[in-house]
Amino acid sequence: MSKKIKSAKADTKKRFHFSLLDDENGSIPSGNITFVMAFLIPVIILAALYYVRDIFPFGSNCYLRSDMYHQYAPFFSEFWHKIRSGESLTYSWDIGMGTNFTSLFAYYLASPANWLIALFPQRSMIEIMNAMIIVKLAAASVSFAYYIAKHFHTKSCSIALFGTFYALSGFVAAYSWNIMWLDCVILVPLIMLGLERLVNENKCLLYCISLGLCIFTNYYIAIMVCMAVVLYFIVLMVSYNGTRHPRIYLKKFIHWCVYSLLAGGLSACLLLPELYTFSLSASSDVSFPKTLSVYFSMLEMLTRQLINIPVHLGLDHYPNIYCGVFIFLLIPLYAMNKKIQPRERIGKFCILLVFLLAFNINIFNFIWHGFHYPNSLPCRQSFIYVFFVLTMAFEAFYYLKETTDKQLAAAVWIAVGLLFVIEQMFTTDSTYDAKSVYISGAFILAYALLIQLHRRTSFKIPVILFAAFAVSIIECTMNMESTGLGTTNRTAYLLDYDAVKTVTDTIAASDSTFYRMDKITGARSKNDGAWHNYHSLATFSSTSNAGISDLFGYLGFEHSTNAYGYEGATMVTNSLFSVKYVISNQHLAESRLLQYVTGSDGEFIYKNNYTLPLGYLVPTNFEDEWTSSSMYNGIESQNSLIKAATGIANVFTLTYEYTSETDVNIEPIKNGHMYLAVSGTNVDSVGVKVNGSVNNYSGLKNGNHLIDIGYVTTADSIEVYGDTPMGLSVYTLEEERFINAYNILNNGGLNITSHSDTKIKGTVTAQSDSTMLFSIPYDGGWSVYIDGKKVNTYAVKDALLAVSVSAGEHTIVLKYMPVNLIKGCIITLLCIIILVAVHLFGKYRVNGKIDTTKLPPLLQEYLSETDTLFMHRKTKVIMTQSDINQIKQDTAPPVDIDTLDDFENMDITDDTK
Repeated sequence: MSKKIKSAKADTKKRFHFSLLDDENGSIPSGNITFVMAFLIPVIILAALYYVRDIFPFGSNCYLRSDMYHQYAPFFSEFWHKIRSGESLTYSWDIGMGTNFTSLFAYYLASPANWLIALFPQRSMIEIMNAMIIVKLAAASVSFAYYIAKHFHTKSCSIALFGTFYALSGFVAAYSWNIMWLDCVILVPLIMLGLERLVNENKCLLYCISLGLCIFTNYYIAIMVCMAVVLYFIVLMVSYNGTRHPRIYLKKFIHWCVYSLLAGGLSACLLLPELYTFSLSASSDVSFPKTLSVYFSMLEMLTRQLINIPVHLGLDHYPNIYCGVFIFLLIPLYAMNKKIQPRERIGKFCILLVFLLAFNINIFNFIWHGFHYPNSLPCRQSFIYVFFVLTMAFEAFYYLKETTDKQLAAAVWIAVGLLFVIEQMFTTDSTYDAKSVYISGAFILAYALLIQLHRRTSFKIPVILFAAFAVSIIECTMNMESTGLGTTNRTAYLLDYDAVKTVTDTIAASDSTFYRMDKITGARSKNDGAWHNYHSLATFSSTSNAGISDLFGYLGFEHSTNAYGYEGATMVTNSLFSVKYVISNQHLAESRLLQYVTGSDGEFIYKNNYTLPLGYLVPTNFEDEWTSSSMYNGIESQNSLIKAATGIANVFTLTYEYTSETDVNIEPIKNGHMYLAVSGTNVDSVGVKVNGSVNNYSGLKNGNHLIDIGYVTTADSIEVYGDTPMGLSVYTLEEERFINAYNILNNGGLNITSHSDTKIKGTVTAQSDSTMLFSIPYDGGWSVYIDGKKVNTYAVKDALLAVSVSAGEHTIVLKYMPVNLIKGCIITLLCIIILVAVHLFGKYRVNGKIDTTKLPPLLQEYLSETDTLFMHRKTKVIMTQSDINQIKQDTAPPVDIDTLDDFENMDITDDTK
C-alpha cells in the first residue's frame, strides 16, 4: 500500500471528536457504549418526566392524549382480547356495528412490537403503552446514532446526543402519544442509510426491508417517507462520487425502482385491504385545492426551532420542528464548510427548502399528507425534516477542527442576529414568549463556548465532553417538560373498568345469541365497545364507514367525518340495529320496552325487550320508499323508515313544538318514551330537568340532535333549556305501533343458528320476494350464500348490507374475508421469495458457487456490487483517476480505508473512459 494511502488511513482513525472517555491520549471507547448511551439517555429523561408528571407508577396520572385516549387504548384492548381469545383478526363486531379489523390493524396496530401486549394483563394496557413509548423513542435515538455511526464511520459517544435530540424533537413532544407513528420515526434513519448503500455500494437489502417495514407498520406516514426517499435519492445521484457513466446511473435507478416496488410488495398483505377500506370511508373524497395560499412567513416558521415553543396540534398548520438550538450554529457552519461537496450541500438545502415550503403552502401541504389536508395534527412529516437537519448539523460538528475562527464568529452572529429579529417581530405581539428567545440565546452561546474550547483543546476533552452532555441533556429535558407529555387522570379513566367488565361478562354468560350493547349514559369515548370488548354501534376511527356515518346522521345519531356514536339512539334504532342491552351509570325508568337485568358498582344493564335479529326482510322497494328527512330531525327519518319497511306510519307522534324558545316546561300528555329533536344549528348544549334531576347534553353541533328523555308519565315535571333558541320538537313513542312494526319485521327475521366473527348462519321464511336487510355496514368482504348458492350483495343507502330473497324457506350463510387480503398475501409472499432468492444468488455469486462470467457484459455489470464497467467478457475493473485521488486525499469525506488494499492492482483510466 502506498505511503499516502497509509497516511490517509491513519488520519481517518483520528477523526473521533468528543469521543474520549478514558484519557486524552487517543483511546477510543467501545462503540457499543455509544449505542447504550443513545438508548439510556432518552429513557432516563422520559422516566424523570414521568415522575414529574405523576404518571403511574409514580402517581395517579397516565399519558393519554388526544387519539391515544379515544382510539389507541381501546384498539389495543381489542387487539389484546383477540390475541388472547383466539378470535379472528379479520373482523370485529366491537367497533362501529362491525368493522374490517385487518384494515384497522393496518392503520393503528401493525407494529410488530404490539404483539407483546398479550404477555401482560389487559387492565394494564395504558401502562404497557406508556412503557412502549419510552422504549420506542429510545430505539429511535439508537437508530439515528446507528445511521451517524455508519454514514460517518465513527462511534464517537457524541452521536448519542444527536440521537437524543432526534428522539425528543418537537415532533415527538407534540406527537409521542401517537404510538402508531413511532415505528416510522425509528425506521427513517435505517431507510436513508439503506438508500445510501443502494446508491453508493449497490447493496439494496437494508433499504428494501426497512422501507417495507415502514409501509407495513403505518402506510399513511410511509407516504411521506416515500416522498422524502424520492428527494434524497435525487440528491444522492447528483452528488454521487463514483464512476460517472450513464450505465452506472441507470443501474442505480433500476435498483431503486425494483427494490422500492419490492418494499411496497412486502406490505401488500395489509396495504391492499387498507386501500379498499379507505374507498368506503370519507378519506376517499379527494378535492385538490384550486388556489394557492401561504399560511405564515418563512421566518415565523423558523421560530418553531427555538426551545420551549408550544407545540401545535390543531388546524393552524405550524410545524413542530425543534431539535436543539445548536442547529442555529451548526447549519451555518455546514453551509460554509468547504470539506463538504457543493453538490451535496446544495442538494440537502434543497431538501430542507422543499419541507419548509410544504409546511407553509397549502397545495404542498395537501400533497405531502396523501392528497388530504390533515384533520388537525399539522405537518406530520416534520420528523423527516428533523432527520435531515440533524444529519447536516452533525456533519458540521464532525468538521469542527477544520472550522476557522471567522466561520465560527459568522455562525454566532447569524444565530444572534436571527434571535434578535425573532424577538422584535414575534414577541412584542405575544405570538411567542420572549423567554423562549432568551433561553435559546443562552444555550446557543453555551454551545459556541464549548465549540471554541474544543477547538482550542486547552481543556481536557473529557471535561468538555461532560459539559456538552450536561448542556444538551438539560436543554432537551427542558423542552420536553415544557411542551410534551400531556396527562390524564388514570383513576378516572379506569373508574368503570371493573364494573363494566363484570356486568358485560354476566350477560355474555347467560345470553349466547348475537346481540349488541352500548352505553346510554357514562360513555368515555366512541370506542368503549373495543375498550370493554362488547359488540357496539359507535366508533371513532379513520377507517370508519362513511355510508354508516351519513345514515346515522339522518337517523339522529351523533356523527362526523370519521366517527359515529350511540348518542341520539331511540328504542326504534335499538331494535333495528340489534342493540339488545344498554349500559348506564344511573338508574333508568323501566317500562314494557325496557327491563333491568343486572348491575355492579354503579354500572347497570337494561334489556330492550323488542330487539330485531341481525337481518330481517323488508319490501323490495324499501330503499325507494324510505325518504330521509334532514339531519336535524332524525325522528321523522325513523318514522319514514318504519313506514317503508312495515307500512305503519307515525311510530313517533309530535307532541309539542317550540320554534324560538330557550327555556320550556313540558307536561307529558301520556305515559311513554319521550324524545327531543333540536333543530337549532347554533345550539351546542341543552339541559333537561326531570322532577328536579338534571342531565346535560352537549356536543349537539357534532351532529347529535336527538335527546332521549326516557320513560315519562303524565305526573312528571320536565324543563328543557338551552344556550340559544333550540328549535325544539317533542315526540312520544307510540308503543303499540312500535310493537306491531317490530312483529312484522321479526316474523321475517333471520333465525341465527350459529355465529362467529366471520360467519353467520341462519334460516328465514319469506312470504314473498323481499330484500334481506342486515344491520351490518356494507363491505365487499361479506359473501352471502342462500341455500348454498352465492348471491350478489349490495348497499342500502350506501350503508347497510342487503341481498334479494325469493319467496320460501331458505338457509342463509354470511362469510367474511377482507377484500384484497388473499391477493395481498400472495404478493407479499412472492416478494419475500424474490428477495430471498436475490440475496442467496448474490451470496453464492460472491462465494464462487455461481459463475456469472459467461453472462453478457451488461448483465455482469448490473449484478456486480461494485460500480465497474465491463468492457469485454473477461472481467476488468476500471476506476477513474479522480476516484483514486479522492480516496488518497486526507481531506476526503470519511471512508473505510481498510478496503483500499483491494484497489492496489486495479487499472486506472482517464475520467473520460
